[in-house]
Amino acid sequence: MNETWIIILSIGYFLATLSLIAALIFLIVVAIELRRGINAFKEFLNVTKTKLDPTINEAEKVIHGVRESVEDVNEVTYKIRELSKTVEKLNFIVSELVTTVEKVKSSLSLKSSALKTAITVAANVFLENIKKGGK
Repeated sequence: MNETWIIILSIGYFLATLSLIAALIFLIVVAIELRRGINAFKEFLNVTKTKLDPTINEAEKVIHGVRESVEDVNEVTYKIRELSKTVEKLNFIVSELVTTVEKVKSSLSLKSSALKTAITVAANVFLENIKKGGK
């Protein structure tokens, strides 16, 4: 019976040793494959970085151009606002000038009418005086 146990234990020890060796081989293979996978991933990242760098640089240039365009648009908008204010002021000045010209025209018209009336009256009085005998 002791010999049977020794044989069973020997077979168990042999199977455990075989299992341990298989597990070690499996772990070594997994480690090698992981290293290959990591190296492949690093290579993929390097290739991707190499391909993306020009794109990123181009995108940065485009963004810079867009920023400059936005600044130009803001500047043009500011200048248009200033021009609008200037035109508004000019419109006010022209309106005041037209009003002033109308007032001057009205005043001159009144003065001209008054002068015309005065000349007519003076001429009539003068003619009346001549008709009456020069008095």
